[in-house]
Amino acid sequence: MSLRTHIAVAAGAALLGVAGTAAPALASDSAEGTNGTAAFRAEAVRDGLSARQISGLQQKVDAFIAKSGGKQTAANKITVKGASVTLTVPGEKYARTLNSDSPAMAAAGCPYYDFCGFKGSNFTGDQWNVSSCALHEIPDGWNSGGSWINNQSTGTRARMYDKNKSLIYTTPGAYSSDAYGDWGPVWYVRPC
Repeated sequence: MSLRTHIAVAAGAALLGVAGTAAPALASDSAEGTNGTAAFRAEAVRDGLSARQISGLQQKVDAFIAKSGGKQTAANKITVKGASVTLTVPGEKYARTLNSDSPAMAAAGCPYYDFCGFKGSNFTGDQWNVSSCALHEIPDGWNSGGSWINNQSTGTRARMYDKNKSLIYTTPGAYSSDAYGDWGPVWYVRPC
């Protein structure tokens, strides 16, 4: 961590300590602070996350990046291989954008023109959004259960493929969804 970043983080931690909420050290704080973790930590604090939630969330981010690659772009967001992944805050049911006035409801969080997958049933858990028509690999660890929303332009169908890239399912035209899908046989999705 550079001297300038170290001073800024120390000052932020001191201010947070005065308020009674200590900011935890983050595993992804690199020598140069390239992930902007101090800013992500501040974002999570502004959203009212506890020190335990902030630490747990950063551990989830770090584990995801170590396993699948990508880049942290917000306290709970990662971009990887043309997709955006929003991780759930520890102790919460739905993925949500931090520092947003929107309620933590997944159905409202699938942008128009996107195909959104959810690790859990009924649109719960970590959320994966894709919009390009390329073939996208689903996140590692999505081996069963799950749900999805096809919120692309009207009538657009998404296609799901197995590990051999053989077509196994085509969704109904957009808007469509399945609150109780099964990611077990699915390895790839082509949104359009």
